[in-house]
Amino acid sequence: MQAIKANFQCHCGKVKGVIDSPSALRLVCYCRDCRGYYNTLNNLAAKMGLLEPPAKLDPFGGSDFTQIYPSEIKILEGKNQLETCIIREKSGVHRTYAKCCYTPLFSTGPSGAALFNSNLISSDDQKCEVNYRIIGRQALKGDGSVKKPPMSFSVPFGWFFTMPKRIKKDKILPSPVEIKEGQEIKVLEGFKEG
Repeated sequence: MQAIKANFQCHCGKVKGVIDSPSALRLVCYCRDCRGYYNTLNNLAAKMGLLEPPAKLDPFGGSDFTQIYPSEIKILEGKNQLETCIIREKSGVHRTYAKCCYTPLFSTGPSGAALFNSNLISSDDQKCEVNYRIIGRQALKGDGSVKKPPMSFSVPFGWFFTMPKRIKKDKILPSPVEIKEGQEIKVLEGFKEG
């Protein structure tokens, strides 16, 4: 885990912000839900006429995240472009994207931690080293051009020791997206597992 401070923006530049965390943890998730979410956003962007997909996956279908806290994400411009959704009814994970270009920004879950889209950090030297590659059993085979990195079949055993220590309820608020109690969160249109 390392400190990280970086500016970010969505694919079209309407949403701009900064992340500032004294203790970030980076992971790549190969689950069908994360991949399906990214693929669905890319399909919606293509229908909008965008030629380059805004949601980047690694060669094995992994979504690259930096785990920080919602209070460590500041939206400087384009807050009116943020859209929060779920991928299926009663999901506890709220996924926020830029509706102007369908760029995935971050997700928040029941623990209160935020998974920020690491691809939005423009400089590789600002990114943390990857600590975990999870749910590898759902990874794609790849095209053979890149060697498959080591990944956990599910969630590694060490995860259960690391993550509870990282959850700090006092760092959850303020959140960059305000969701009021009882507010209905829309299911993402056209979502399909990846």
